[in-house]
Amino acid sequence: MEDGQPIITLVKMDEMAARPDLSPESLALEQTLSMLCSFLSVEDFVSFLNSDAFSSLAQHEEMWVVFEIGLYHDHTKTLQLYPEQSQLTVADSAMTGAFEEHVWKGQPGDDFIAALTRWVGLVSTHQ
Repeated sequence: MEDGQPIITLVKMDEMAARPDLSPESLALEQTLSMLCSFLSVEDFVSFLNSDAFSSLAQHEEMWVVFEIGLYHDHTKTLQLYPEQSQLTVADSAMTGAFEEHVWKGQPGDDFIAALTRWVGLVSTHQ
């Protein structure tokens, strides 16, 4: 987006299981993600999801945390992000049609950038 406005938001939504042992760095990131964080582009967001910091915090043997991905300009447009040890699962409970069967699973890369960009386009036009 050329005007410098964020596109995507991310916030810790809930803990679904016992919290794993976390490093001080992961605890600090968890505290940051407990507040609404925003990203200027889908690519920046996906880069963050690929970071060692996010992986160390969220991707453990047992799935323990769920995050909410949101559209910056309309926080009612959301997806649920479930980090698993070897992949991410993104659920579209609003069933916008951006993802096949309303779920995306895999490693965040070019295919996820395309899917999330498609979701942003779909929900942005239905405001």
